[in-house]
Amino acid sequence: MSKKMIICATGVVASTLKWTPIAIVGKWRGHVAGEFELSLKDLEQIATNFKNADAKEIVVDFEHQSTEPTQADATGWAKDLKVEDNTLLAKIEWLDETKELIKSKKYKYLSPVLVRNTLDPISGENIGWSLHSIALTNTPFFQELDEVILNKSQQNKDSIQKKEKILDEKQKAELEKLKEENKTLREDKQKLENEVATLKESNAEVKVDEAVAAKKIHPDQKDSMLAFSVADPVGFEKFLKDAKPITQAPGSNDQFAGSQNGTQGGGTNTSKYDVLKLGGIK
Repeated sequence: MSKKMIICATGVVASTLKWTPIAIVGKWRGHVAGEFELSLKDLEQIATNFKNADAKEIVVDFEHQSTEPTQADATGWAKDLKVEDNTLLAKIEWLDETKELIKSKKYKYLSPVLVRNTLDPISGENIGWSLHSIALTNTPFFQELDEVILNKSQQNKDSIQKKEKILDEKQKAELEKLKEENKTLREDKQKLENEVATLKESNAEVKVDEAVAAKKIHPDQKDSMLAFSVADPVGFEKFLKDAKPITQAPGSNDQFAGSQNGTQGGGTNTSKYDVLKLGGIK
């Protein structure tokens, strides 16, 4: 690698034909090629030399392979350069396979190869700073651009994804909590309904027993009247209010002992005897 070349890594943006920062105005003293400084005029000169060159695109390779005397495959092509806010921007068209490498974060940074005191290939004139090539690398030099570029694009995306993940986890937790609360409410509701049903049956039994004791209901009707009272308490109350006490159960003479089996009084009982008994005559 020629010491005339200044190789500096910056953050990379994976989108095709997006303006990506590759250099900024500043002064650096710790580069392996020696101390160097880039002014706004230098960046503008790089952009101008690009536009004046016969080749209207600059190769983007892996790990500065274009600076070595070996075959260097392209990972993309810089189609244009411009300067904004003291920053040199490159519009890069990435190859499809390179996009996947960037998306998977196998490569995260751009490293421009800058040449100072560039000689025009035809006239031999010193035309100043120029851009030789750009490389994908994971060893950034321009630390100032690391946070601004990589994180400006990628961190925003990562931040959104992180927030979405947190939101999803929070929503899942809230959903599970709601499910548990709903389950508890259903169980409490069922328990309350069972208690209400038990209370209704208990009250119905009391009312039916009272009605039987008051002779408003025949004992044989107890089960049906119990169902009636549970199903329609108001209707049952109205029924009891209008009901008259039973003096003789329909189809039964149990109230008058001996009237059916003929055993009372020597088996000579008659309806007349029953009538006398009703009158209190023994």
